[in-house]
Amino acid sequence: MEVYDLIEEVTRHARGFVELLTVLLKYRVLFRSSGLEFSGLREYCPGEDDASRIEWKSSLRAQKIYIKLYEEEKDLDIVILFDSSANMLFGTQERTKEEYAAIIAATISFAATEVGDNVGFAMFNEKLVATLEPSKSSSQYFQILKSLCDKKNYGGKCNMVDALTTMINTLRDRTALFIISDFTNPGDIDEIVKMCAGKFNKVYGIMVRDPRDEFLPKGLGYITLSDPHTGQSVTVDADQIREKFEREALNQSKYIESLFIGGGAGFIKLFTNEPFSEPTIRYLKYIEGA
Repeated sequence: MEVYDLIEEVTRHARGFVELLTVLLKYRVLFRSSGLEFSGLREYCPGEDDASRIEWKSSLRAQKIYIKLYEEEKDLDIVILFDSSANMLFGTQERTKEEYAAIIAATISFAATEVGDNVGFAMFNEKLVATLEPSKSSSQYFQILKSLCDKKNYGGKCNMVDALTTMINTLRDRTALFIISDFTNPGDIDEIVKMCAGKFNKVYGIMVRDPRDEFLPKGLGYITLSDPHTGQSVTVDADQIREKFEREALNQSKYIESLFIGGGAGFIKLFTNEPFSEPTIRYLKYIEGA
């Protein structure tokens, strides 16, 4: 997908989602509470000010009693962690999982940029292949689009544990982290998801799946299944494996969902043959009470 095509998708199909996300960000619905940061000193007024806010070192130097002043911390970081491993290159619909997920990532980036928040971005497979630190720069949105459209950033295995560990070690607490992946092979992420949900203001898992990740139509006959990482393939009768395949795929999907929700994070599952904006809008309105 080219950068121009991605911009077209955001403009044409995601307007409602952009509007909702913009409102949620503007009024800080996505964040647990307003943070406070130190902004300066003021002379202490007995009987009016809280004595626990006295700044004793400054007071001793000035021979006057001063208290600390705080103001609401308004700078917020919106960070997108994007799975670009080989699993995401699969697709049987109009768009592959990678293309569908790129539209979602671009839309979130655009909405956060419109509000004026810091927007950050990272792509990973076996390692981080592209990173952009949170910034309000006017060029940040287009840098994200360029990374999403760069074919060199795709392929390889999925190492989500290391990617999330890097996020914990480098991002500040006042962050809304959106993790976009098919979660078909994320590794042992149980504890790391809980750690992310505990540190960051908000964490959302956005699962993007092709219908064939979970469903096999009747009458397919023999099909060839290939491992995107090893290249190994096997030919099987779809009718014979359908029931077991769909059961195990659904169980795996439900496990990932329970992992996020149980860990205190948000979670939404999307299929590439459906528009993402409407179900995502309904979900965010429901979970955030918007």
